[in-house]
Amino acid sequence: MSKIFWNAFCFAAIVVSLIIYACANRGYPEGGIKDEIPPKVIKEEPVSFSTDFKAKRVSIYFDEFVQLKEINNKFVMSPPAKKNPKVSLRGKYIVVDLNADTLKPNTTYTLDFADAIVDNNEGNPLGYYRYVFSTGNTIDSLELSGKVIDAQTQLPLLNAMVLFYENHADSAAILELPSYLARTDSAGMFRVTNIKDTVYRVLAIEDANRDNKFTPENDRVAFVDTLVRPVMSRVMRWDTIRPDTTQIEVRRSRKGELSVKQLTKDTIVQREYILYGPSNLFMSMFEEEPTQLYLDNELRDERERLDFLFSIPGDNQLKARLLGLHLLDGVDKDWYITERSAGNDTLKLWIKDSSIYKIDSLLVELTYMRTDSLRRLVWTKDTVKLNYKDKVLPKKKKKKDDEEEDKPELKFLEFTSNIAPTFDLNRNIVLDFDKPIRPSEMEKIKLFEKVDSNWVAIPFEISQDSLKIRRFYLDNKWKPETEYQLTIDSMAMHNLYGLYNKKFEKTFKTKAEEDYGKIFLNVTGVEMPVVVQLYQGSDKDLKILQEKQVFKDGRVTFDYLNEGTYMIRAIMDRNGNGKWDTGNYLKRIQPEEIKYFPLDFKIKRNFDVEQEFDVKKTYVREDPSKKKNEEENNKKRGRSR
Repeated sequence: MSKIFWNAFCFAAIVVSLIIYACANRGYPEGGIKDEIPPKVIKEEPVSFSTDFKAKRVSIYFDEFVQLKEINNKFVMSPPAKKNPKVSLRGKYIVVDLNADTLKPNTTYTLDFADAIVDNNEGNPLGYYRYVFSTGNTIDSLELSGKVIDAQTQLPLLNAMVLFYENHADSAAILELPSYLARTDSAGMFRVTNIKDTVYRVLAIEDANRDNKFTPENDRVAFVDTLVRPVMSRVMRWDTIRPDTTQIEVRRSRKGELSVKQLTKDTIVQREYILYGPSNLFMSMFEEEPTQLYLDNELRDERERLDFLFSIPGDNQLKARLLGLHLLDGVDKDWYITERSAGNDTLKLWIKDSSIYKIDSLLVELTYMRTDSLRRLVWTKDTVKLNYKDKVLPKKKKKKDDEEEDKPELKFLEFTSNIAPTFDLNRNIVLDFDKPIRPSEMEKIKLFEKVDSNWVAIPFEISQDSLKIRRFYLDNKWKPETEYQLTIDSMAMHNLYGLYNKKFEKTFKTKAEEDYGKIFLNVTGVEMPVVVQLYQGSDKDLKILQEKQVFKDGRVTFDYLNEGTYMIRAIMDRNGNGKWDTGNYLKRIQPEEIKYFPLDFKIKRNFDVEQEFDVKKTYVREDPSKKKNEEENNKKRGRSR
């Protein structure tokens, strides 16, 4: 009896101790299971798929409190109205105020919320919810779907507006609202539902001003080459329903023993499905080349230079004539030299005559080509006044014991070079001068090669950039693992404005052949000129390192590659001009196709890679930003282990 009493006493003591411990250690209650259930629609007023619709308001009720996430960027009413409906949140329901007076008769409308409706707690999306109604007595039921990508990056486009026109005129997209409307999701996919059985012209735009119309040279655009008619087909498919029935199988062995086995049988049924299409409409979005050529700005940031900026690249044929300097004989003849940008949209006129650039205010008559109201290039004359005033520099405070007069600041000919201590075997030396210099001055440059500890002068070739006249290239066939020195004696060179150089001396050593890797690319499927490009970086800072134009199947070699990761893409160069060309909607010209090879090339020193690249194949490009995030996450996981 005492043993039972003792056991009961111990048990009671343990319970009391646990209670006291629990009271002494205060904590927070757990939140329970995370809510992953999306909200549900429990009522619609009027009910979706109503006909003879005359209501001015639609109310949609849910089983819990909801939020509207980016509703202005996701909600679409199709067909669009001149004035968009207003969507507002009322706790557990949503109200859509319609402009009933603008609704067309005998028309099926869809209110597409995409994934903008989420629950109030965890933000679980309802899904791609659509509300449908008809102002007539029938509901249109056909569909079209497809995908929109960026023509240059080949990546899906989010929130592109897809326009469907019953009017097949090209100008309809510019002048009219579309017959129907859809918006692309994060995968670039779009789907327009409940449309009429007729033929459509289909295009997609990035609608900058949100008017559901295409504005040339302002909106990016993509289009389907042919007219499209939606189709519907009924198909039969065998489906398996499981489990259906359970049977017991009894078997007797040779020894007379019984075995019982449970069998589950599935039922196979034939079901009818409705397929809508085409569901593979594919469009590449591009930015059209602007065509409005005009003088955009004129500047005089330096006394010796006049800058003229045009709206677009083009053959503007600018000529400048000085006015008001008739007293100075001959100053208006050959008074400047022209430096052009690659697209000819920026021109720098370097004034050669000091009697001109010393004048603070210059009156210049410009003659150039510009686009008129009929989009024709015509000659135009403008008179501009360009002023320059020397900047007043703050005076330096003199020291009390400094009685010497201020000496004028000495100015020198300035230039930069790309010479590094270790130099690539396949590079030219590049010299960029701040002001124009005569090509003959480059003869003052000396190049030496180190032979057995002695510097030996060697010949080299000099060429001037055809556009940037202040840039010069020094070309030489460099020897591997060899020291070189480039020198310019002090006061040896001077520019157009009489400024001389300081002494310049740069020593560098070339790399070894073994420091580089190579990529051998066997290009097949070539049916037109193809530009194969080797590049690094993402789309915003993509840098083309090498490119080769091929006209038939064969091997392309990219050599002298430093250690690193490289990518390859191919431009289907239809016109053979060696570069990518964009499209034009009104001229029905699609942009040239770009194909990104799906694999990266990780190159190491003295390492060669050989790869097949069939340019006839279709390649789906992986988003580089997502790939980078995955790599970073994998690295973090590896560090945490």
